[in-house]
Amino acid sequence: MIVRNEAQTLDQCLRLARPHVDEIVVIDTGSTDGTQAIARSYADVIEEIEWPNSFAVARNYSFDRASGDFIMVLDGDEYLPEPLHWSRIRAALTRPHLAAILLPIKNLMRGNQIVAADRFWQERIFVNDPSLRYEGRVHNQIREAVVAYAQRTGAQILKLEAEVVHTGYALEPADMKKKYAARIDLLRAEFEQPRSPQYQAYYGYQLGLVYFVLERYPEAAAIFNQLDYGQLSPENAFYTRLLATQTALKLEEASMALFHANAMLSIDRTEPIGFFTTGLALLLARQIGDGMLMLLEAYNMNEAHQHAARFALNPEVLLGLLARLCERLNLPRHAAAFHNLKAQPACEARTIKALIASLQTSIVSAELEGARA
Repeated sequence: MIVRNEAQTLDQCLRLARPHVDEIVVIDTGSTDGTQAIARSYADVIEEIEWPNSFAVARNYSFDRASGDFIMVLDGDEYLPEPLHWSRIRAALTRPHLAAILLPIKNLMRGNQIVAADRFWQERIFVNDPSLRYEGRVHNQIREAVVAYAQRTGAQILKLEAEVVHTGYALEPADMKKKYAARIDLLRAEFEQPRSPQYQAYYGYQLGLVYFVLERYPEAAAIFNQLDYGQLSPENAFYTRLLATQTALKLEEASMALFHANAMLSIDRTEPIGFFTTGLALLLARQIGDGMLMLLEAYNMNEAHQHAARFALNPEVLLGLLARLCERLNLPRHAAAFHNLKAQPACEARTIKALIASLQTSIVSAELEGARA
């Protein structure tokens, strides 16, 4: 681990990990909140170093201090809550010819946002080999090194269902801005002096994300509109198009929002957030019927595939939005029904589905009436 000012979350991380690992290495890069004392109560190796202005340099320094056959990377605001998942990791490490393990990372979000959680896979466990080291001063990467090692040795890269929960994005807006603002110079340097087209696209996406969080929307749009999306992985390309759509919505640029939304759906039509954001873009373009139908489809998809989707939507927030939109569309009966559903702690799925079906019928009927008129 590398840490800095993680006193609020570090104890939970290390307390849950300690029974399941042989060694804990913590490298502190300048904490001022008592993080070091928490680390000392759990860690086998703890050192304090001056921040080297590079996440990769700091992480690789921690790797050099590790003595185990395998290395697992966690951040101070992460934890593995399930003992069963730790057991799965231990069992997986007995396999012969193992290069690395990808774990699902679940980013928790603030409760009042439309996205409840973001879940993706990332390399987090590696054989302890000097060739497996991170690159990049910020949002450091190790995938290329892992793939090269696996190809060179014939070792396996495994995906394992052992969820890492990350709380660092469930912050209040002011704290999020402070966290992201600290990265902007490093990201800009990586973007303007890339090692390859792939790295430039990746750091462009990350730089655009920071501008979006900081509400510097014109600068975010400038980045998103110039990226070579073909250089990104499909997962990163989808997320970047999502951010680009959201940026255009903030700027009230309907045509640009629809452009990025269409590109997003061409990459992946299984994510409810794609339909939700496209619905907002259609509403901004005053294509009311199509926009509402997209939002309703987003709700249906979310309920059907909530555990499979990367971006799980917050049902209460979505129901509240549908209620407000029904009010604007002069559909008081449906608005009241959505408000009532939002207020209930639990509601049968068939009740919600029946209401959605009724609203869809009303929207289609209204559009047909308008066409005939």
